[in-house]
Amino acid sequence: MRSESIIPGVNLDRQTVNTKLHFEPTDLTEVNASISYINSGSDNRPSNGYGSENVNYSLVAWGPRSLNIDNLQNYWQPGLEGIQQYSFNYTFFDNPYFILLENRNSFERDRVFGNIAVKQKISPELSITVRTGMDYSSEKRRLRRNFSSNRFQRGGYAEHDVFYREINTDFLLNYIKDFGDFSLDISAGGNRLGQTASIKQSQTVNLAQPGIFNLNNAASPIEVFQFDSKKRINSLYGVAKFGYKDFLFLDITGRNDWSSALATPFSVDGTSFFYPSASTSFVFSEVAELPSAISFVKLRASVAQVGNDTGAYQTSGAFVSQTPFLGQPTFSDQNLIPNANLRPEQVTSYEIGADIRFFRSRLNFDVTYYNALTEDQIISLPIAVSSGYKQQVVNGGKVRTQGIDLVTGITPVRTNNVIWNSNFNFRANRSVVESLPQSDGRLTLAFSRIYDSANQTVWFQVEEGGEVGDIYGTGYLRNENGDFIINSEGKYIANNELQKLGNYNPDFMLGWNNEFQYKEWDLSFLLDWRQGGEIVSRTSALGNVGGQLAETANRPFSGIVAQGVVNVGTATNPQYTPNTTAVSAESFYRQFYDRNHEENNIYDASYLKLRQFSIGYSFDIKKGILGLKEGADLKLSLIGRNLFAITENPHFDPEQLAVQGTGFVSGVEDMSYATSRSIGIKAGLNF
Repeated sequence: MRSESIIPGVNLDRQTVNTKLHFEPTDLTEVNASISYINSGSDNRPSNGYGSENVNYSLVAWGPRSLNIDNLQNYWQPGLEGIQQYSFNYTFFDNPYFILLENRNSFERDRVFGNIAVKQKISPELSITVRTGMDYSSEKRRLRRNFSSNRFQRGGYAEHDVFYREINTDFLLNYIKDFGDFSLDISAGGNRLGQTASIKQSQTVNLAQPGIFNLNNAASPIEVFQFDSKKRINSLYGVAKFGYKDFLFLDITGRNDWSSALATPFSVDGTSFFYPSASTSFVFSEVAELPSAISFVKLRASVAQVGNDTGAYQTSGAFVSQTPFLGQPTFSDQNLIPNANLRPEQVTSYEIGADIRFFRSRLNFDVTYYNALTEDQIISLPIAVSSGYKQQVVNGGKVRTQGIDLVTGITPVRTNNVIWNSNFNFRANRSVVESLPQSDGRLTLAFSRIYDSANQTVWFQVEEGGEVGDIYGTGYLRNENGDFIINSEGKYIANNELQKLGNYNPDFMLGWNNEFQYKEWDLSFLLDWRQGGEIVSRTSALGNVGGQLAETANRPFSGIVAQGVVNVGTATNPQYTPNTTAVSAESFYRQFYDRNHEENNIYDASYLKLRQFSIGYSFDIKKGILGLKEGADLKLSLIGRNLFAITENPHFDPEQLAVQGTGFVSGVEDMSYATSRSIGIKAGLNF
């Protein structure tokens, strides 16, 4: 694959090779193997998030409307090529072409994954399978920053080595036997999982000579940050499946894991956790006489427990490397208080469902209701920085998740020449917090912050009775009727107390897929509807404060009167009258959309998308043509993806994640790039 982005200087290349092997050296032995190799790389991946390295920060947020970006394509100042860029603002921003073509973020990744399995039949009923597989990846990232960059005036260069390897080895003993009306399928086995990860970043924030991106060109001591981790899980498990006359089924499972992530340097107590499950199904249509319109009815129910461990090194402390001082390495205690008594998380879930089909399976309903309680969650609880730490690892909290899944299949038309299949996939759920590790207040699960400013932070917090995904931020003072309170100067009054702004999770999601076939023609499309949820937009905040977006087009000479009320009484006995004091358009927009207060920069995250559309034609190649003795089928298709979207906000795709540190958070849009549609041709030959 060769992909050239809509963003200048950005690309992505990928080559994939895979193969599968199957052979039977004896009548009782079966060998299967598969291996895949993927090489991917890019000369440049665009910088994301808030800040001067994101071209949207320069153009969408702060580039004046009068800016002609064509004048910025020659981004070096005459006579200072390689030393000083040419830009429209040297205080806060970089030339966008300079960002994309000089300050590059390249990578090269090799990934190999596959497995080999040997199945040996011991008897007609008994067999054993042994399998081992590996997922290996090695990646080299290079980040270069040229002279005169806003954040790196003397340039910079970094090499980032990322390594990951996971090896799974398992065995499974399987016994299958029918006893008259009863069927039995019993399996027992074990698994050993080993994970090894390594991250190493070597960097310099000053270059001796411009344009030479090599660690040997460092003008300051090279900084090295390295993290290595290993984790192992040993498991034993069993599965028993019972059946009676093909209408009553019972499955029972049990698994025990031993995780090194729950061990300490002095003890392996607490590393073991067991979790069982049981499920049953009853094919009602096999035992009862149903109306002719009903083709099939199956009822099912299950109860299950699942245990989860945590990441490596959460149970013991360690010293971590810091920025060198006077050329000497430095170390300090980690900013997290470990917990030597961590318990595994536990999820207990109950499900009931039904599969009902009508009119010879031309109308199908598959519905599932689930109720899951998560206990002993492993949480990094924020603590006072005066302690010398930022977080403490604890067990605690209960979260109950309830939801419903409904899959509906319809075949409205089925003739010799025409077939129309339509499928609906509906999902809705909510996760409510029943208890927290601490006795009162709210717990911060994550945040999205501009630079290191607490005033410009979107918080994701939970409280008892609240929902996972709740968004908190600040806004402006309102009265008991919800009206904005305006001061005597006609301006909003900031309310710096955190308030709930919404929740990023949708009320429901619905997918609708249609497939049409007429003789040799076929056509399909997929619609995706997400309803509900909120998203905080920093494009809105910065773009409107800078007067860049259409929302700020209204600029009357007489000024703008903020919608709200003025207190003409006292603080203890307020009397409100409508605000009549105008302020300049610039003052109004700069305060209304102020990035320090997120309340007015929220959009409804609902959307309706045409995910995919395709139309194709199948050609029947006759025998003997192109040397094919048996003939072949050739299919040509025109395929489009992400063709259009309907959504409330006019500026960005609502399916966004914001970057925070080394992770991602939902519910925030952070100067995002445009989402592109793709149109292509697909050819398939079967012979």
